[in-house]
Amino acid sequence: MLIHEFLASHGALPDQISPEDSLKALLTGMELGLRGEGNIPMLPSFLSVPAAVEPGAVCCVLDAGGTNLRTARAVKTVSGWRLEGLARRPMPGTEGEVSCAGLYGALAAPVRDLGNFEKVGFCFSYNVTMDRSLDGKLDFWCKEVRAPEAVGQPVGSSLKAALGEDCKSVRVLNDSVAAMLGAGDVQVGAILGTGINVCYLEQCRDIPKVPGNLKSDSMIISTEIGEFAGFPKSDFEAAVIGASDEPGSAHAEKQCAGGYLGDVISAIWSAAAEAGILPADFRNRGSDLVFVSRALTGEETLPEAAAELARQAISRAARIAAVLCAGPILKAARSRDTVRMAVEGSQYWRLTGFREVFHGCLEELLRPRGIRCEIVRQENACLIGAALAAFAEEM
Repeated sequence: MLIHEFLASHGALPDQISPEDSLKALLTGMELGLRGEGNIPMLPSFLSVPAAVEPGAVCCVLDAGGTNLRTARAVKTVSGWRLEGLARRPMPGTEGEVSCAGLYGALAAPVRDLGNFEKVGFCFSYNVTMDRSLDGKLDFWCKEVRAPEAVGQPVGSSLKAALGEDCKSVRVLNDSVAAMLGAGDVQVGAILGTGINVCYLEQCRDIPKVPGNLKSDSMIISTEIGEFAGFPKSDFEAAVIGASDEPGSAHAEKQCAGGYLGDVISAIWSAAAEAGILPADFRNRGSDLVFVSRALTGEETLPEAAAELARQAISRAARIAAVLCAGPILKAARSRDTVRMAVEGSQYWRLTGFREVFHGCLEELLRPRGIRCEIVRQENACLIGAALAAFAEEM
């Protein structure tokens, strides 16, 4: 059986995703989300364009991502932000289940290692319903973090309590929001890594579900776009979704993000071995995206049929991700013809073959609408964004 026929029979070809049809459904879902309806959360951040922070200001910043926890001391200088004592460790809950107290104790430990801080900026890469105090309650976990007791608990207040009385405030923001703030003059922030999320600047008058007496006219919306469930699912994507900890959530994320794409490729390889397309030892072979990426550049050895199946899976994921970014870009465009988007994440910057397909599909969606997208990269954008949030005033 030919690879094309095999993938088509399982609904797994890239072109079995219609970007235009999917985008229309996505935009409708985003509008529903702004009203508090539908399955795309469209979470208000209660953050807008930040006010200037005076040189000499100091805070602690955390970036709790899908894989790693990063911490640093952030110092505002005349030329920007300086990060001191930057450290990385596994995200609590990714190496076994932890209690709520254990989670926040593990998050607080590296902060205390850096000293005592009155202000903390906490970039938190999970679904949180924020309030105007810049704290919020965790709605549910994704990216396979296991800390069920923490669901429903306030994120900032819990960390503040774990840090003790020296800490006066913890400001919470999503990773895409942090990337957008940290990159400067951009209208969209995107995370394309272990998970996927996109944020953009929206006018408060167009967000029916927020209060009408806010201090700002605009607000960054953390779309939680990975919750979109409108893409057709291949047999392999459906299997990965079904085997995940929360099979009812984050369908689009599980179809395209790096934390799940390796499992999708493994499922494809296993079925291809059953069909005689690959050797029998691919039936239960795991797929590490770093290895796959290196194999696609010739740095590792992989049978050509296995490499081609992986290329097709990456291309399909890139098309899905492009649609998920196109929706917020169009929402942010308004009267603009160029939208600047800050992008963070190893899938976008390191996965062989992903970026080229992503850009091609994004241009295919935006060009007929008279919009172009400029990609921006800022080193440590999430940590810088968290530092800015640490000094933000309540909206």
